[in-house]
Amino acid sequence: MASSAFGDKLNPYRRLREPGVKAVRQSVTVTNNPSTNDQNQQLLVRFPNLGNNDFVVPGTARLAFTILLTTTDDDNRTLVQNIGRAIVKRTTIRISGNEGMSIDDSDFFHWYQDLWKAAQERENAQYQGIDTTADRNATKIRIGAGDGATVAADQAIATAYGKRFSIPLHFELLESHMPFYQSALGDRLEYELTFNDYNRVILATDESSYSIENISLEFDVVTNVDIARMIRNQYAGRLAILYDRVLRHRKIVRGKSDTLWNINLKVPARSMKGILLFCEDPADAFLRDTEALYNSKITKAEVVIEGVPNQLYSQGLRPWQQWSEARKLYAGVSKRHSLVSRVAKDLAIADVSLAEYLTSTYALWLDLRSRDDDQLHGIYRASRRERE
Repeated sequence: MASSAFGDKLNPYRRLREPGVKAVRQSVTVTNNPSTNDQNQQLLVRFPNLGNNDFVVPGTARLAFTILLTTTDDDNRTLVQNIGRAIVKRTTIRISGNEGMSIDDSDFFHWYQDLWKAAQERENAQYQGIDTTADRNATKIRIGAGDGATVAADQAIATAYGKRFSIPLHFELLESHMPFYQSALGDRLEYELTFNDYNRVILATDESSYSIENISLEFDVVTNVDIARMIRNQYAGRLAILYDRVLRHRKIVRGKSDTLWNINLKVPARSMKGILLFCEDPADAFLRDTEALYNSKITKAEVVIEGVPNQLYSQGLRPWQQWSEARKLYAGVSKRHSLVSRVAKDLAIADVSLAEYLTSTYALWLDLRSRDDDQLHGIYRASRRERE
């Protein structure tokens, strides 16, 4: 006899909440050493050694800083959109001294991800420097631009945050896995951040510069003996931290009038998730739009893997297919929970429309996964041979 289901409301085991574990929580701010930085300088950020029963709450880690602008003749100078991403041009992550990932042009990779966040999440991301107010007026008030308008709501944001912004530290170990337990690693988790050029961070009509001060690491810590023991036992065994390793392969200069591009990649990989292509229309110094990409009007993308043609797309990737391919990677909005990702895709929550994608936020995504399931890892294409 087939089993019957009760449904949600008639479930005899239904209840709103589950009994919780008591623990002590604290929001921690640690002044970094050094606490200042400048353009093209590397900043080393080490997570401190916490207590034996302390662990970091996933999704709470960020690097905060105060930014000051200096200019000779432009009182209206301001910051580019999403300064928390734009300020860093290279990100390197090390675990126990071993490099886990190093991304050149990481500002590109991360701010494009942030474009696809839900509209409400972007609206509330002022600490990161995502400003959705009219003419980005809140940012103008925060950094003292001369043309900042007197708007009560924007002034309230400026009063709360001032010139202080933050860089999200969204590595999977700190975001989508179990609470980060420093004591069990045996060595520290390290970030090495290279700060961007002045002219890619500031919007101005003349030469301007920034200075970074009061750099501090912020995160939430919870203390609990039993949870710490369970996490420690997992670290002592064969624990696998599953994450996407991002490689900026290279930059290529192409003309807008070119009708054919041949791009060769020779990167052997046991599991390759996909290939992402950004096209930037270079702007003059101090005029960068950090949330604009050029649509190169690709009419057909053909993929040859290890000498075999017509891979991924039997007749090439056409313009009418490119939006749906990009949504497979980005429309999930968040990687903190696979259920959230599925719901976001189904409800089209991402704050990028089809029209915006085709005009100002275009990126070509070649998906090498067997299916776009964000809950599964390692379902990617293998390329073990020394072939392109």
